Amino acid sequence: MPPRLPPLNEQTLARLRGLMQDLHSRDARAVPLRDFMSVVDQLSPDMGVTIDFEASRELGHPMVVLRLQPVPQHDERLARLSRREREVVALIAEGLANKQIALRLHLALPTIKDHVHRILEKTGLANRAALAAAYRAAHPAA
Repeated sequence: MPPRLPPLNEQTLARLRGLMQDLHSRDARAVPLRDFMSVVDQLSPDMGVTIDFEASRELGHPMVVLRLQPVPQHDERLARLSRREREVVALIAEGLANKQIALRLHLALPTIKDHVHRILEKTGLANRAALAAAYRAAHPAA
């Protein structure tokens, strides 16, 4: 399942389009920076905008890049896990072996093995690779 992107505010996009039209029809320096900043301030925290004024030399107008962070997918299987179990799954997703997880969490190896066994039972996932895939799908930026 591809990561879900945050919803785009149509009003903000319309303002950004308007600013770009102003830039395209006039010298880029004619649009005050505060106008750009007022649009950027309306973006949600998981979005950003880059305006490359130097692109005007090659493209004839500034290039605008709207950056979106994927919204984590909710996975019911992982939601059932305890905080410690989710921590173990995150470390499995990093590619750590049980012994490495035990060292990182300052726990005994048999405890980690018990956690992994219980996690697989709770989630119904077949193996560590499936756990890692489910975690990465739910946390694409992790």
